[in-house]
Amino acid sequence: MAIPLSARPDLSRDESDPAWTVGVEVDLLTALALARASTKALLELSPLAHREISAALAHEIDNLETRRDPHSVAAAQALRQYLGAA
Repeated sequence: MAIPLSARPDLSRDESDPAWTVGVEVDLLTALALARASTKALLELSPLAHREISAALAHEIDNLETRRDPHSVAAAQALRQYLGAA
């Protein structure tokens, strides 16, 4: 199992360091993949789980959209697409 960057004080935190940049990208992609897999598994547990996860995602979409910054709006759009496919 890989050790997250935050637990590796020996690594530089300089964004110009290619190893740091790649490490952060890998950590982020890993976290996103785990989140997607967990959500998908929960959605498939039962109709009640599907309803509760869908409601939680809708709540997160609302929270992100109220921030109105470009990153939050993009995240809300991505969640909305995922929620529609779920």
